[in-house]
Amino acid sequence: MYKTYFGLQENPFNINTDPRYLYPTRATREALDQLTYGIEARKGFILLTGEVGTGKTTLLNSLLESLHSQNVATAFVFNPRLSASQLFDYMIADFGITCKSHSRSHVLFRLNQWLLDRYQAGEHTVLVVDEAQLLSRQALEEIRLLTNLETSTEKLLQIVLAGQPEIEEKLNHRELRQLRQRIVLRAKTLPLTQEETAGYIAERLHIAGCNGEAIFDPTAIEAVHRHARGIPRVTNLLCDQSLMRAFVEQRKPVTAEIVEGVARDSSLDEVDLSTEPLPPQSPDRGRRRRRRLSRVRGASKVRLDRPVQPPPFAVNQVELPLFVYGYGSDGSPFYEQALTIATNERGGLLSMNTPVQPGQRLIITNKQNECSQECVVECLGERLARGVDVAFEFSAPVPHFWRAREPEAHPLSQSEEACA
Repeated sequence: MYKTYFGLQENPFNINTDPRYLYPTRATREALDQLTYGIEARKGFILLTGEVGTGKTTLLNSLLESLHSQNVATAFVFNPRLSASQLFDYMIADFGITCKSHSRSHVLFRLNQWLLDRYQAGEHTVLVVDEAQLLSRQALEEIRLLTNLETSTEKLLQIVLAGQPEIEEKLNHRELRQLRQRIVLRAKTLPLTQEETAGYIAERLHIAGCNGEAIFDPTAIEAVHRHARGIPRVTNLLCDQSLMRAFVEQRKPVTAEIVEGVARDSSLDEVDLSTEPLPPQSPDRGRRRRRRLSRVRGASKVRLDRPVQPPPFAVNQVELPLFVYGYGSDGSPFYEQALTIATNERGGLLSMNTPVQPGQRLIITNKQNECSQECVVECLGERLARGVDVAFEFSAPVPHFWRAREPEAHPLSQSEEACA
């Protein structure tokens, strides 16, 4: 709707994985170089990790486009819910390998012969698996066994596993240590810096046909980066909706006010408290704040200067695995695996090794149910051997965040029932 109004030929901020729109940040170039080198050098296993929305699939599509231009045979598995046998069958079909018999021994023999023929012709073969953090251990083990297809000196099949950082934890299980030891190269995608966000927006507008007209005010770009926190997918959402709102209001260029309105409507308008100074507090206000913080510290036995009142929400002293994501003091993102010490509906207490400050915002993921939630660091304990105890609080009670995920039922289709 807004393309003609802004002089564009196509929508620049579609949430898709078009490789034309891959913006070459330093992290992106390094990741793509590592993937390309690992494939050309026949390294076997390569791991690509990155937070949700940081462009992993777009990077993979760019890699696949480059490989196809070089006559590299590829199979791209994008459905991680396949069983181990289904994944193997899908890979064979995507490679275009035909077999007279469907027995596993015959298919493996045919695959090995096909790979040898390509190797002797100097050609490469690549298997790419996206959303690998959702693969079952059995499927990961099936993939590992494929690396046994090799010559005396080199691997016949190059394998790229791509997924969210949780894949790292899954690979740390003892049952998958053989797979973990075979990963030769590790690449990462990262959130955009503020400068990269400006370049990212300008590049996408240029590809979409922008004639050089200023479509976003510089303050609007700053607002986009602040609310999106450098996540390209969220950046696309904010920019697309901001262009739509500017078109409806017949305003050029897009202003920070428009971006703030879109962020507010999209529940992305919370201010990063780590960048704001705390107001001076009276003694009474300080005591009220300490009582409020005790809601999530009640189980930690941390002494305060006044007796702690019973917390208004039930406290559970339990160890739950979390994945913590945030930004360091230098603006660079960090990822950390941690365990809770205590939890309740309003937040919890965990131990961390990465330095954080009161008022800093973090995103935590409960690995048991894959729920993610933003929280605020409320206070810090003393440094212990296990790390620093960090009390955090949600903006509102979130009881479902700590609940175990219920198993999902996956009814078989008629074709799957026939195969079973």
